[in-house]
Amino acid sequence: TIDTQRTSQTYDCKDSPLCRILRFFWTASPPDTILQPNVFPGNCWAFKGRQGQVVIRLPARVYLTAITVQHITKEASPSGTIISAPKDIAVFGVDTDREEETLLGMFTYNVEKDPVQTFSLKNMLLPRAFSHVKLLVKSNWGNPWYTCIYRVKVHGKME
Repeated sequence: TIDTQRTSQTYDCKDSPLCRILRFFWTASPPDTILQPNVFPGNCWAFKGRQGQVVIRLPARVYLTAITVQHITKEASPSGTIISAPKDIAVFGVDTDREEETLLGMFTYNVEKDPVQTFSLKNMLLPRAFSHVKLLVKSNWGNPWYTCIYRVKVHGKME
């Protein structure tokens, strides 16, 4: 599930004139959209700006091994661009009992490659299990208003 207290706010496009017109056809999807298998164009979670984060509460403490991020292809995009895709991403294991975050990896989601990209996480020299994982998006591919995440999968072994 999503830890909404530690997750960026969902983008609300009400300030955009175009959005006011399209609002009848578009509704903001909540952050838990990224945990669902439906990746049709527009069915993503958008947060405001180029930087934001989502914190996923895991079903148990997990030794994290990899993370998968998914976006749509340029060909599938109604606008013909995917500049709202995340670019530079940092992944943290979060221990909420101690309020500690451990950096497990930094990577770039490449829009020129497969839309489903899996990145190995380095669970440091002393492997630890975590109750939460934080995906920190540090930049996107150029959209100044929002960043869209379509799907995230967390890989690992339960403690």
